[in-house]
Amino acid sequence: MPLLPLVSVKASPGVTVSATAIAAAWPRSRPAPYLVECDAAGGDLAANFGLTLDPGLVSLAVALERNDDVSGASLRDLLLQHSQELPGGLRVVVAPTSPEEMRVPLERLAEDLPRADCDVIADCGRLQMPSPHETTPALRLIQRAGFVVVVTRPVLAELQHVHVWLPVLTALRVQVLLLLTPKGQYSAEEISATLGVRVIGSLPHDTLGASMVAGAGGPLLPRRLGLLHAARGIAAELAAELPTPATGALVDEPRVASLVGGT
Repeated sequence: MPLLPLVSVKASPGVTVSATAIAAAWPRSRPAPYLVECDAAGGDLAANFGLTLDPGLVSLAVALERNDDVSGASLRDLLLQHSQELPGGLRVVVAPTSPEEMRVPLERLAEDLPRADCDVIADCGRLQMPSPHETTPALRLIQRAGFVVVVTRPVLAELQHVHVWLPVLTALRVQVLLLLTPKGQYSAEEISATLGVRVIGSLPHDTLGASMVAGAGGPLLPRRLGLLHAARGIAAELAAELPTPATGALVDEPRVASLVGGT
């Protein structure tokens, strides 16, 4: 199940930008990934890139509901049918902006998305604490993936929230990794030693790079964007943690090149 969920546990420190950058910088040794918006609060990519909501997460959930036997291959085909292409070739499954419209699709995706035999990066946004009697779709998706990347700033307030969430996540018996966004008061080594969780890397403060990845156009070259440069290394490390998909076409050119209008 090559599924990679990215989350935050406090006010979002850039989960969507981080997930998009990592997906765009995904290593060419693996099939091109799908970026799927699974944030219970709603998605941003359609508005950021001027896309329609159909095809998208809702139409994918409807197709899954009509399919009695969803296999890894059939789910890969459905992801292709219900995704849209960003400049550069990255395929995204966009979500509506309304939390109410997200509720039913997420219930379905939590069941089926981990079955895909292709690389899927899930932008799960900010996690919601489960009730004593019921867990959330995002947590069920994470549990089935067996893996989660928590995006956080290296500052005390946010790291305290990570500390509170760690027992919840470890109770799911999943591998937890931390991805740090712009620099704070603590180093990756200090955080890893204190929380007992591996830090996979850090994405720099790069206003231009973040704006490009968030949908702003411009003729910037990838080699000049610190965000995308850092994302390449992190994407390679994360990809190495995932099982290899059964099938899927490789790409010949880096996806980040035309995402930001460079070569």
